[in-house]
Amino acid sequence: MQRINYLLFFICIFLASHTLTAKEKASENHIYVTDFLPDNYVSDGSVNYHKYLQKAIDAAIEKKLNLVFPSIKYLVDEQGLNIGSNLTITMYGAVFTVDEKCDTDGQVFTGNDIKNVNLFGGEITGRNDKWKEGVNIRGILIKGNSCNIRIKDMYIHDLSSNGIGLYGDENVPISDVWVTDTYIDNCCNFYGDYESEKPGPEPGSVREDQGSVAFYYVNDFTVRGCRFERSRSDGTHFYKCKRGQFTDNKVYSAKMGGYFLEGCFKVTASNNIISDNGSRGVTIERGSHNCTLIGNMVSNSGRQGLWAPNSVGLTITGNIFDKNGRKPNGETKDRIWNANITVNAASDPTHTDTHDYIISNNIIYTTKSQIAAIHVDADKSENIVIKNNLLQGENRNIKIDGKNNGRIILDGNE
Repeated sequence: MQRINYLLFFICIFLASHTLTAKEKASENHIYVTDFLPDNYVSDGSVNYHKYLQKAIDAAIEKKLNLVFPSIKYLVDEQGLNIGSNLTITMYGAVFTVDEKCDTDGQVFTGNDIKNVNLFGGEITGRNDKWKEGVNIRGILIKGNSCNIRIKDMYIHDLSSNGIGLYGDENVPISDVWVTDTYIDNCCNFYGDYESEKPGPEPGSVREDQGSVAFYYVNDFTVRGCRFERSRSDGTHFYKCKRGQFTDNKVYSAKMGGYFLEGCFKVTASNNIISDNGSRGVTIERGSHNCTLIGNMVSNSGRQGLWAPNSVGLTITGNIFDKNGRKPNGETKDRIWNANITVNAASDPTHTDTHDYIISNNIIYTTKSQIAAIHVDADKSENIVIKNNLLQGENRNIKIDGKNNGRIILDGNE
């Protein structure tokens, strides 16, 4: 019996030491930002500890450890916190307040030529109500030869440029990017409507400052489960991107457009709600190829629900277009409102013809003041198939301008 008691004793000692070792290893896998702050630091966001935060980030990169921002408030400015490769930052409960005294362009987090980076959780709050016109501050800026980027569970609001901006270039695009479950509200530069008293971007801003999320030359991306609301310009802007998915998102109340593809290749949008945006709900233009719009709700857009000029190989099917075209079309003398869907050609630096579209199985709700349910310029479009769409409301017309000559095929539209 005594031998059994000794055996049990040593087993307990072994298990206790094994458990302690596991805890130590868990602690060794993380660096806490607060361990780098000075003694008696404040946690209310009233003091800027930039150099200490940067030291913590640099240490995590050097030691290949995960970095944790505990759930306190951090005051930051426009110079940005530089992130590097092979880094995971966990920020749940942390709030980054950008100083209202910022007077130059900048961002909160920035990385150039980085790979294998995860940014999880956290809130970034700006002061675009205090910054001067033309001061453009982003939440996250990633550039250069970057890949394998994951951004998740963030809340970004009240900035004067993108919540998230990724900028590759034609020769070296950014690749393998996922942005999921993130809410971006009231961001971007101010862009007045074309017919407003103050049209276009505010002085000091450029087109890269448009879009709550803006991707330039980004390949193999997914944006899923996000909410983009009250953008001061476009809700989204994807420029020269390839092989992307935009799924299960909500784009609400942007000053300008909602979902915007420019010169993109093989990008699909599905199961999104795109509503109450000031200009077009969806724009697919300027040499976009083989893109799809499937199973979305597009409603109450200021102009068209979908404007699709100068693109090739578009599939538009299974969507609901509900009373888009709230604003009159300034080019018409009688101020008739826009159609739910417009297919034509426009000023296009890519010189792409408009052809090979399938527009089918959509439900389109119209109003009396609209020019048509679907509006097509036959002189500037060809191989456009419009079939099996359900047209409802007070203007169920499909308006074809110019000579068709078989370029536009209509079949089974009720």
